[in-house]
Amino acid sequence: LKILVSPVQFRLSPPSSMRLTTSTTVPWKHPFFAACAMLVLHAHPSWAEDLPIREIKLPPLVVNGQPARAHTQGLEVLGAKFYVTARRDDVLPKRALLLRTDAARADWDVWDITPVDPRGMVTTLDHPGGMQSDGTRLWIPLAESKRQGRSVIRAFPIVRLIPGQALEPDFQFEVNDHIGAVAVDPEHKLVLGANWDTEAVYVWDFHGRLQRTLKGSALTERGLGVVSGTDGRAGLAVQDWKFQGDHLFASGLFRTPGGTAEPPQSRWITFGGFLESEFRQKSVALPVRHRVELGQEGMAVLEQTVYFLPEDLGPSSRLFSVPRAELEN
Repeated sequence: LKILVSPVQFRLSPPSSMRLTTSTTVPWKHPFFAACAMLVLHAHPSWAEDLPIREIKLPPLVVNGQPARAHTQGLEVLGAKFYVTARRDDVLPKRALLLRTDAARADWDVWDITPVDPRGMVTTLDHPGGMQSDGTRLWIPLAESKRQGRSVIRAFPIVRLIPGQALEPDFQFEVNDHIGAVAVDPEHKLVLGANWDTEAVYVWDFHGRLQRTLKGSALTERGLGVVSGTDGRAGLAVQDWKFQGDHLFASGLFRTPGGTAEPPQSRWITFGGFLESEFRQKSVALPVRHRVELGQEGMAVLEQTVYFLPEDLGPSSRLFSVPRAELEN
């Protein structure tokens, strides 16, 4: 069965023959054609069933000498070090954590980054999200754990990440929405923020000034966002995303408004010229690994390796790595 959508032809095929069918440029403006193209693209993405996946063991999570559990949110890899944002759910009030380790260590560096109010009281901004470094700072969103809740986006200097010392941002700005993940473009000094279910994508400069907001058809064309209601759409709910050069890599779960999408829901999407009208895009379905959706939480890209951290941290922790070329072929 072939579906022709001018100016690009898409082919529906069984999973075993999907690998070369979805790299495309999406320049058209008519919403009908865009909707048809995205329906084909995301209902039948390239299939990465035989990925060479490496499992990397991480240390058990211990905070202040006590075993702890935390719900993973974001991942960044700088050199040999793994940085993780997570919400600690085994204490009240819940706390936002920034964690650091490497494959050779038996422990974690732990920083509590939960914002406090002027009185020194812990706020409800306990949900840290997907993050990225600009080379010198880690940009991390901290949000209320609810849809349309408020957020603050903070930039933490990496040189100030000293174990045992409190961590303070050198810059921050507030957002009147729940921001679940940010991607940072150092070349153009832009920060992209995806809100809850990626119903909207915000674009700020490095001073926190809003430059652009993508909603509706702009996200439909890109296959992003899960929206309910009469104008609802299926798409990728971004969990984590990263800029590398002129490419933007996003991972998350493909969902429908009614929540009827079947496994695997994990998707990896490569964008070229994401903010341009004639952007390029490729979507890859990621396999379920040990009954776990690879794209459901943190993701990072270091040169030619992609890392996924889909599970919570606790007594045993692990992440998975995949050669980037395997997701781009």
